[in-house]
Amino acid sequence: MLDYLVQAGEIEKPDGLLAKWFHRANSKEEMNKALESDAMILEADVTLEGYGTPNEKPVPIMAHPPDIYSNNTLDEWLDAVLSSKKGVKLDFKALKSVGLSLDLLSQKNQSRGINRPVWLNADILVGPNVPSYMPTVNGTRFLQLIQEKFPDVTLSTGWMVGYAPPHFTNTYSRAMVEDMYSMVKDLPQMVTFPVHALLVRKGWQHISWLLSQSSRFSLTLWQGSTHPNVSDLLFIRDNSHPARVYYDIYEPTLSEFKQAARQMGRVRSFYPGGDLMDFLERRNKLSTNVRWPVVTGRDTLSAALSVQDVLQLLQHTADVSWGLYLRVPSMLLLEASLAELQSAYSRDELHRPVWISLEGSHDFPQEFLSAVERTFPYVTLVLEQRSWPPVIPAAMTGLSQRVALHLRSGGLPKWALHSLVKMMDSYDVLVEEGTGSRDTTVADLKELVIKDGARRRLYLECQGS
Repeated sequence: MLDYLVQAGEIEKPDGLLAKWFHRANSKEEMNKALESDAMILEADVTLEGYGTPNEKPVPIMAHPPDIYSNNTLDEWLDAVLSSKKGVKLDFKALKSVGLSLDLLSQKNQSRGINRPVWLNADILVGPNVPSYMPTVNGTRFLQLIQEKFPDVTLSTGWMVGYAPPHFTNTYSRAMVEDMYSMVKDLPQMVTFPVHALLVRKGWQHISWLLSQSSRFSLTLWQGSTHPNVSDLLFIRDNSHPARVYYDIYEPTLSEFKQAARQMGRVRSFYPGGDLMDFLERRNKLSTNVRWPVVTGRDTLSAALSVQDVLQLLQHTADVSWGLYLRVPSMLLLEASLAELQSAYSRDELHRPVWISLEGSHDFPQEFLSAVERTFPYVTLVLEQRSWPPVIPAAMTGLSQRVALHLRSGGLPKWALHSLVKMMDSYDVLVEEGTGSRDTTVADLKELVIKDGARRRLYLECQGS
């Protein structure tokens, strides 16, 4: 869509924040109003005339439930919109209208050509705060019809979502995004996932995982009657590529968000569980150049308080590119440290990458993971390994969070270096090397990573640095 808008002269660069939407352009009056506006993408709803009644006819019309009659058919709507430069998004609430609409799109493409992106939207899965028995559009059949009848589209596949604070505010789960991924991963089309703007930040570890699975994927943020916070929108923008997120947000929030996003010198709202090198990219082009100074306090319960002290220090040095790696010796201190992190994050005071490890976590990985998930899941999980090969507990695989391996150079044989580089496809790697050692293992590993040229994350911690 963005490439089309750039080519059409509507926007200067491919940035989803620049796209302008018009909602429910269904009736002829609303459609004409949309066509005369500066909106770039028209969103409209398709159903069948008299849907669900004895008077139902196989004629796609433009109406949003509960309306089942309209003064505008899809045929007429397409003729009008295709005579403009506007982009097209059609929203389907029931499967019965999909096949007939796709036939009509195919006919229009053959007779006059559809020279613009067409998005086809449907809620195909049950999402947050919705009972499992709620009917969605049959996703398998929806996607199958598109492949058979009119595949030259962008898929907009979403979840049926509820939002009713203060009780119904759950976010997207790992299972929800995995189910969506399994449905679209093998399809050839571009896919945008419509996500509720008020739930995205809370579930960013899962949503960002889904977004990272393919360059074909994007997000479209939408809202209901409750406006999202500008700070949440800035968080999403600061942790994604501008061309991969669309903002279908209402005024005045949209204008406030745009103004805040353009503000020079503002502190980036970095996701604590994000890529460390993404955070440091302006200062370090190579991960192996990152310095890892060590601050200790492991022998007393004041270690939990020291987390608070460090967070306060970081809060007062916002212009310094420091991340935080907490190596926690006990479950008690882990719970306390996570609580401090969550407190700072809830106050919007934590905008740095956070790594966290628990001593002996390889013996009880589920307890480690459960504590993180329960209290503060927005981190990179670190597994400390004393020997080769590293043992990855089953509980620590298939996570939405980033996972790093912390290795000692003394336990790393040279014959294993190529295998370790391959493991960097899935894990960040921190190698702790001793001072004064004549062992060239770390130097050889660094050379392999640089020669490989791929986007791998090898960090080196020199003891005493």
